[in-house]
Amino acid sequence: MYHSRIKMLEESHRLVEIQIANLEKSENVDTEKLDRLKESKTKYLDQLRLLRREQYEDSQTVDFDDR
Repeated sequence: MYHSRIKMLEESHRLVEIQIANLEKSENVDTEKLDRLKESKTKYLDQLRLLRREQYEDSQTVDFDDR
């Protein structure tokens, strides 16, 4: 359930990191674009943390009625 969404967010985060690194290497840094990318990176991290926490909590839930 969570696996595919987590993988997608991890890949998106990785791609944004690459874009940030490339932009920071350029001579004429577009600071507005850099700020937007950093904001996106933070949002991906927040979503990843939330999904991982939900995944962990779901794995800790035991349904005793299912026996």
